[in-house]
Amino acid sequence: MYILIVGAGAIGSLIGARLSKTKASLSLFSTDRAHMEAIGQGGLNIEELDGTVRNYTLSASFEVDKIPPNPDLAIILVKSYATKDALSLVHGVCSASTVFLTLQNGIGNWERIAEIRGKSAVIAGSTAQGSTLLGPGLIRHGGNGPTYIGEPGGLASERVARFVELFREAGLVVEPTDEVERLIWEKLIVNVGINAITGLTGIRNGFIAQMQEATELCRAAVDEAILVARWKGFQIGEEMVERVIAVARATARNRSSMGQDVDKKKRTEIDAINGAVVRFGREAGIATPVNETLTLLMKVLEAQYSGQAGPG
Repeated sequence: MYILIVGAGAIGSLIGARLSKTKASLSLFSTDRAHMEAIGQGGLNIEELDGTVRNYTLSASFEVDKIPPNPDLAIILVKSYATKDALSLVHGVCSASTVFLTLQNGIGNWERIAEIRGKSAVIAGSTAQGSTLLGPGLIRHGGNGPTYIGEPGGLASERVARFVELFREAGLVVEPTDEVERLIWEKLIVNVGINAITGLTGIRNGFIAQMQEATELCRAAVDEAILVARWKGFQIGEEMVERVIAVARATARNRSSMGQDVDKKKRTEIDAINGAVVRFGREAGIATPVNETLTLLMKVLEAQYSGQAGPG
């Protein structure tokens, strides 16, 4: 089996390194030239949870025409807003039989891929792994967590079982699921409670579980998201609030993906996370003032560091 990872940033590089321990062949692709060149020249270095640093030899490219063609599985891990552009880039190197697995943050990713490749080519999942990109060729594994894979709108299939087995061979905790869309919503709610707060304040995930004010803000954002998820038909209980705080605690050393984007003054996925709660809330007539405030604040911050904000 040949696997292509599209969007080999912090999480993509981590999953690629783990999968490199299997019998599958593997290629990483990212438009981050410095990161891909560093991996190609000296391998990927991972600061593991126990503090040790391990090196992984991986094939990596920032140029589409250097990607080996016809992957059996393409794992999509680009930012939510970049999904269509990424698919357009790699479309030509993928075959009609390539299966696309999205493990991205946010809502609407598998649907975007299906628009280009067809729904039958897509499977979806959710991962609670945490990783931080420290520099070109260097990541920190920030936290372990389960990964779930399933067929959107259907029962787990034979191909899902095959990919689950491959991930397990890589040493990852992975389960097939018949409810992947509900689990994507649960992952969304985790991100709702962690990402914008850490991005706006500069804290690591663990601080949300340590400081009362941060915990209360997290709870308020998550409570709104739970109401919206229920309106969408996903019966998510109040215990989800404690799960989000537990994730923050389990990934205490990790800087959230949105926090990393802010640190690098890059566009964030706020529209696909807290912003999605606001949009669906408006459709449902559910008030989401905390998520709306977090979304607006993040957009103000992005405008400030991207140069879009006008003079004072």
